[in-house]
Amino acid sequence: MIEWHQNFLNATEQLPSTLEQAALGGRISDNISYAFSAGYQSAIQSLFKPDTRSLASVCITEKEGNHPKNINSTLSKHQQIWQLDGSKSFITGANDAKHLYIAVAENLASGKPKNENTNEQTIEDRPKIKMLSVPADQLGIQITGMPPLPFVPEISHGTAVFEQVTIQASQILKGDGYSQYIKPFRTHEDIHVLAAIIGFRVGEAIESNWSKSSIEAHLMLLSSLLSLRTENFSTPALHIIFSGCRAQFKALVQQTDDEFKQKNKEGFNNWKRDKALLDIASKAHTLRTHRAWDDVLKRHSSD
Repeated sequence: MIEWHQNFLNATEQLPSTLEQAALGGRISDNISYAFSAGYQSAIQSLFKPDTRSLASVCITEKEGNHPKNINSTLSKHQQIWQLDGSKSFITGANDAKHLYIAVAENLASGKPKNENTNEQTIEDRPKIKMLSVPADQLGIQITGMPPLPFVPEISHGTAVFEQVTIQASQILKGDGYSQYIKPFRTHEDIHVLAAIIGFRVGEAIESNWSKSSIEAHLMLLSSLLSLRTENFSTPALHIIFSGCRAQFKALVQQTDDEFKQKNKEGFNNWKRDKALLDIASKAHTLRTHRAWDDVLKRHSSD
């Protein structure tokens, strides 16, 4: 992963947008794992805008899930010192990450349960969430690797335990962690990962000498997706356009997978194993698209 990441950085450092970085990262990747990583890292760059492009992971999911009410890791203040305690049960890229973005429930009153219903510690009946930006090797953070998944096995996954981790005020990102980071990251990740995977398919099509029409179809779809780089990722229109891109990609895969199989059987078998990755967030994507259409239709009916 480290060698791939350096190649990714070298190839994309001059590109003006994170979507272009994701697409080219997919193009230079020889498997879906690395293509996904190109999209994932580009999504982190897009949303968090860090000073460096070191390998990073977003840490949200805990034992009970990833809903804000399920986040039990806490950020507490003890005698003017911020302290992180808790754990995360599933972290993408955990073993390779040099930097972590950690979602926590803010516990302003030391010793008081985080779920106590106070105006300071809740927003709309959920815990007040903050996002932390910390080095993965910071004292008090212990990351444990997990066995590879049955797909994209080159991507590491792991768990983390945080025990009395001292947090500087500068490591606490401004704003509400849920509305400004957790919720939008899902969209940033979906769009960047799709761009990277289409980029991977373009590379495969060119290297394996697919038909010109197949290459053109992939390039046309990639061009449509890259046009979203100028859009506001929070608008209903973007979700609707992205949904169309997803549907077109699904149809394109069905149309060209026979060619993939004929031209590169080993590569196709890996693709068949790893494409399960594309369905992981399909339910959440469908819900976001429905909400986007509802919002557009409500606005239209009120005009």
